[in-house]
Amino acid sequence: MKRNMQQKLEGNIWKFYLFQVFSALMFFVPIVVLFWQENGLNLTQIMILQSFYSIVVVVLEIPTGYFADVFGRRKSLIFAGAFLTLGILAYSLGFNFYHFLIAEALWAVGIALVSGTDSALIFDTLKDLKKEKLYKEVMGNAVFYYLIATSIASVIGGFIGKLDFRLTFYVMLPFMILLIPLSMSLKEPRRHKRIFKKGYLLELFQILKESLVENEKIKWLIIYSAVIVGFNTAVLWLYQPYFKLTGLDIAYFGFVFAAFNGVAALSSKYAYNLEEKLGQKSSLILLVILVGLSYLLMGNFIYLFSFSFAFIQQFVRGFSKPVITDYINKLTSSDIRATVLSAQNLVERLFYAAIIPVIGWIADVYSLVQALTVLGITTFFVGIITLLILHKKRVI
Repeated sequence: MKRNMQQKLEGNIWKFYLFQVFSALMFFVPIVVLFWQENGLNLTQIMILQSFYSIVVVVLEIPTGYFADVFGRRKSLIFAGAFLTLGILAYSLGFNFYHFLIAEALWAVGIALVSGTDSALIFDTLKDLKKEKLYKEVMGNAVFYYLIATSIASVIGGFIGKLDFRLTFYVMLPFMILLIPLSMSLKEPRRHKRIFKKGYLLELFQILKESLVENEKIKWLIIYSAVIVGFNTAVLWLYQPYFKLTGLDIAYFGFVFAAFNGVAALSSKYAYNLEEKLGQKSSLILLVILVGLSYLLMGNFIYLFSFSFAFIQQFVRGFSKPVITDYINKLTSSDIRATVLSAQNLVERLFYAAIIPVIGWIADVYSLVQALTVLGITTFFVGIITLLILHKKRVI
């Protein structure tokens, strides 16, 4: 490999880290519900927004991953930067439910274009550099930087929000715009098998059939990933009412969210070290235990610092992505990697979308505490079944 080419590929790594940092500067996170309510939305409309966002991402998840495999990961990230910028601009200028619906659609397209593409670009970059064994470390570092940036943005966003909720979106705009030239500067790594030039749709279905239906190991790893991510993320919209239930002052919400991201960042950064010590089997079993246990603790011990139980979920959030995607990457060839990883994200979102309305209904009809308890019991039940199937398929 020529020295110049190697330097360009090595540059992909720090540029990837920078991409993660810029895209993580979501200053609106601590106040976004208040922003929606200030603009006349009720909780039902807010949930419709989030459902719509999930549906758009699910619909585009595999096509955008396939776009990246066929036309290039660099192009996909350039378009992602453009759509993320438009999404934040639409939020900055929006004043009602329909304006925000457009903003969510634009943001969802950008997220779908990034999803799976960034992981595939880095894995293939490392493969060209003959450093693919560093994938877990690099991916762990990337998630670490992303979450640290998110934490800082949460704290700063809380202070900005005290001045003006809408200002949190305006402050984001320069960073979203910078994603475009940053993506243009990336070096496209090689794909290690030739991609067909005709019949894209037929080829896409063939990829999905071979990788997600016929390949039992990949299929059940993706299902397992959906179970862990879906259940672990289901609590997201319950955090704020749970904090109020425990008596935590609203002024500290932003700091708690920042601490959450800090824990997730550390677990992601050192995921490769911990996974190497635990091994694949123990790592996958541990994730089920931690998610289920965290919900049972939250649902049965209510006091001022009960939010500390949620730190377990943040550990899982940071640890699971670099570890599980590494397992899937090792079973997937370069030319279809972004498509398969996008399929993984699609299944995760579908599972999440399926369970979250039920959990919300339980919280509304019964209580928040009962919803958390049900989450814990269900996580153990579904998780153990999935682990038994993984054992049967000789994944663990």
